[in-house]
Amino acid sequence: MKEENEWVAFKENFIFLTLFLHVVIGFFSSFMPEENVIKWLIINMSIAILAAVMNYIIWIYQKHDSKRYFSLHSFVMVIVLIVYLMSPIFKGLYPTLFFWVILIITIGFFIFLLGRRDAITKALVNPREMRFKMFLYIFIGILLIIGGLLWAYMLAFETGPFMGVALALYFIGLLLMLVLPAFLTTPERAKQLEEMEK
Repeated sequence: MKEENEWVAFKENFIFLTLFLHVVIGFFSSFMPEENVIKWLIINMSIAILAAVMNYIIWIYQKHDSKRYFSLHSFVMVIVLIVYLMSPIFKGLYPTLFFWVILIITIGFFIFLLGRRDAITKALVNPREMRFKMFLYIFIGILLIIGGLLWAYMLAFETGPFMGVALALYFIGLLLMLVLPAFLTTPERAKQLEEMEK
C-alpha cells in the first residue's frame, strides 16, 4: 500500500497530461457553435494554460502529500471541463432571457453544492446513505427545470441539432458539478466523515 503522505515527483504530477486534455476539449468546444471561433479558441486556450499554472502552483505547495495534491488537481481539471462542456449552451442562448435564467440557476446550484461539501463527501463515501438519494433527487429536479426551460427555448426559436448536442454536454457538466465539491475535502476530513458513518 502507498504511504499516507507520498511525495509527488514532477514527472508524475500529470500537469502536462491534464493540459493536453484541456487543449483538446477546449479546441472542440470553440467550434460550438461555429461563430467567433478564433475568439473562443483564444479564451479556451487561455483557460487551459491558466489551469496548468494553477496546478503547478498546487504541486509546489502540496507535492509532499499525494492525496491532497491529486484531489486539488482533480478539482481544477474538472472545473475547466465543466466550463468547456457548459459554454456551448450559453453561447447558443446569449443574449436571450433564457441565458440569464439558466446562468443564475447554474451559479446558484454551484454555490449550494459548495456549501454542502461535507454532505456530498458523505454521500460519495456511503452511496447507500440517505444524503446520496437527496442529492440525486435535487439533481433530477434541476435537470427537469433546466431541461424544461431549454425545451421551451428550442420550440420557440426552432433551433437546429446544435442545441440538442449543447444540451447533452450541459447536463454532463452538471453531473460533474454535483461531485466537484468533494475534491476540496482534505483526506483527514474525508476519513472523519467516513468514521461518522460507521
